[in-house]
Amino acid sequence: MTLSQHKYCLTRCRFLMSSIFVDPHLQNQNYLEQVIDAMPAGLVMVDAALRACSMNRMMADLLGVPDDLLLEQELALDDLIACPELARHAAEALASGTPQDNVLVTLDGRADGVRYVDFNIRRTRKDGSYMLLLIGQDITFRRKARLRLQESEEFFRLTFSQAAVGIVLLGADGRVLRTNSKMSQILGYTEIELLQRFFQQLTCAEDMAEEQALMTRLKLGQISDYQLEKRLLRRDGARVWVSVNVSSMRDVNGSQRFICVINDIQRQKQAEEALLRMANHDALTGLPNRVLMQDRLGQAIMHAHRAGRQVAVMFIDLDRFKHVNDSLGHDAGDGLIVEIARRLSNSLRESDTVARQGGDEFVVVLPDLAGQEDAARVARKLLDNLFQPTTLCGQEVFPSGSIGIAMYPRDGEDSATLLKCADSAMYGSKGQGGNHYSFYTAEMGAQAVEHLRMEGALQRALQRQEFLLHYQPVVDIGSGVVTGVEALLRWQPQDRAMVSPADFIPLAEETGLIVPIGEWVLLTAMEQQVAWRQSGLPPVRISVNLSARQFLGQDVAQCVAGLLARTGCDPGYLTLEITESVLMENPIAAAETMGRLAAMGVQLAIDDFGTGYSSLASLKRFPIHSLKIDRSFVMDLTQDADDAAIVNAVIALAHSMKLNVIAEGVETGEQLAYLSKQGCDQMQGYHFSRPVEPGRIEAMLRAGRG
Repeated sequence: MTLSQHKYCLTRCRFLMSSIFVDPHLQNQNYLEQVIDAMPAGLVMVDAALRACSMNRMMADLLGVPDDLLLEQELALDDLIACPELARHAAEALASGTPQDNVLVTLDGRADGVRYVDFNIRRTRKDGSYMLLLIGQDITFRRKARLRLQESEEFFRLTFSQAAVGIVLLGADGRVLRTNSKMSQILGYTEIELLQRFFQQLTCAEDMAEEQALMTRLKLGQISDYQLEKRLLRRDGARVWVSVNVSSMRDVNGSQRFICVINDIQRQKQAEEALLRMANHDALTGLPNRVLMQDRLGQAIMHAHRAGRQVAVMFIDLDRFKHVNDSLGHDAGDGLIVEIARRLSNSLRESDTVARQGGDEFVVVLPDLAGQEDAARVARKLLDNLFQPTTLCGQEVFPSGSIGIAMYPRDGEDSATLLKCADSAMYGSKGQGGNHYSFYTAEMGAQAVEHLRMEGALQRALQRQEFLLHYQPVVDIGSGVVTGVEALLRWQPQDRAMVSPADFIPLAEETGLIVPIGEWVLLTAMEQQVAWRQSGLPPVRISVNLSARQFLGQDVAQCVAGLLARTGCDPGYLTLEITESVLMENPIAAAETMGRLAAMGVQLAIDDFGTGYSSLASLKRFPIHSLKIDRSFVMDLTQDADDAAIVNAVIALAHSMKLNVIAEGVETGEQLAYLSKQGCDQMQGYHFSRPVEPGRIEAMLRAGRG
């Protein structure tokens, strides 16, 4: 009930009471009671002793007592309404006559729950005594509504301030009108600092246009809300990714406002970027991987097409990387790959791309070139920078690479074709001995096709038993007696002519097939030695070449021991030949392996001596029995003084170290005579015999040819 309603009720009560007091005979008692009972408020009349004299039906309902309760007895106000506060105000009104308004009384214990009654107290006179009129208005609904509103406001306040997301209330102009602590945490500003800023000041310039377009549509009512991911500027200048949901609302004055809910997604974005980087970059080197490289190559081709420029694609393969990996371990190999990646990256322009294709292969994309000479200049720079010493596991290594180059648009107009051509050109560089670059030519395409065909056929050769061994006699120069043979691998495909070792041995090395092939050679040679011995021939020394991959890439000593046990071959008549370059690749590991082999009784020979970088002094650390002078020195020793001097020095120094000397490639009597004069121990070559089948060697041995 409003104050005016209270006043009306009081005035009406006074009028009725004055009518009773002035002329009771002129008023109808029943009529008076009906009027009082019909009042929209509860009424209690209290005498000067603060005893309730009467009350209307509304008050009886509020108090939950019978209507006729006070007709039977008078109750103290405290007994009727147990509220000390109401009693105090009633006493004050009775004593001073001062109206007492808005006295709140809580009525508990009712079946329908707690009720709230607002009392106004007025003093009046009756029969010369003071009386009090207590008019009570049921405000339960209004009070509960107010309490719910207060509770809702408190809940909103706490939710707003304690929310796990940033919440901002913006004015129509973007000014921050209200914000919460989470928003301060996201941006590093205090709440007061945020209230002094416009949201536009907190948004990255790159994201402003999109957001302003959405905000305009929101203002015009074209959309009811929007959501986007954007970057906000922190107080320290850093950028933070957030997800923003914005909705429009009107305040009590009808002014447009915007509620922004901001979720910090910086970690999510960082995780997404990490995943994207993992998908597009090599984990070991951090370089772009094949996927990203092909995307950039495609972009470079489109740009070159529009601008009339050229693009170079370089395929780079490290030389002898497998040997480093096998001899020094995978950690050293990984370290070399990382170092190569760094050198390549530092040698290129920012607009260029260097990617790791996989293993020891890299691809370089050079966009926006004027011509082939630009690519050649970069290739020379890359090779120079690669061929610088680096230390791996205490060993100094000189990396080098073979580079194949394809040019757009000359060699191809799409990524796949250019990469294929660059790969073919790389094999051309490999064929030159490595540490070279080659541009693609049409002939290389045919060679690449043949390379693939040969690789497939080589993989099937072992299964089809297409390999065989020929043996070349090793002859004692002094007596002319055959003292041993060297096992030489031959490949006889089922459907074509015999393939030269020069054509398939490098391919077997490259693909790794040389390891199982080499093991087959060892097994077959040992079995042949046992077969000759069992046929009654005198013991024959068999020499077998070990490839670099065999010697460095597996436990060759364990392999040899197993084959010796399997075949029954006499290790005292088995010689294993190793090139000096393989020994110098990892001298410590080589010495350990050779020591184990020598302990079995196997003899060891250095093949192609003089073609590498070792010296006789450096060979003293190895348990070597023989040196084989490379055929390149024997070929012209009777005409070339330098070759003759080298041969003389090798023989003399080898003998001083108690090593046996074997000359390879002896083709003429003059060469044989010279070697005999210089004291060379043994020889092999066409002058005595070409490599032949096992049966012909057996015939030689039985005939005692020499």
